[in-house]
Amino acid sequence: MIVPVRCFNCNKVLAHLWEPYQQMIQEATNAAALEKEKKTLVVGVKNEKSAECQALDKLGIERYCCRAAMLGTLVMTEDITKTSYSSS
Repeated sequence: MIVPVRCFNCNKVLAHLWEPYQQMIQEATNAAALEKEKKTLVVGVKNEKSAECQALDKLGIERYCCRAAMLGTLVMTEDITKTSYSSS
């Protein structure tokens, strides 16, 4: 699937939010990995929101249909181009 241009249900434009969303997830993942290395034993940690949830909140994507469109997208363009060139 390619990057969602619009939400499938409510038709809200999402394409301009894709790159900031990916950058926020990457930064949060890197920060979480560093934090995990620092902590060896944590007692009483509250359930925190995932990196994806925090990024969607910061970008103002609140509707469940728009969140599903962003979360359900797999970037497969590299895989498609690799298989199309290797099969011919």
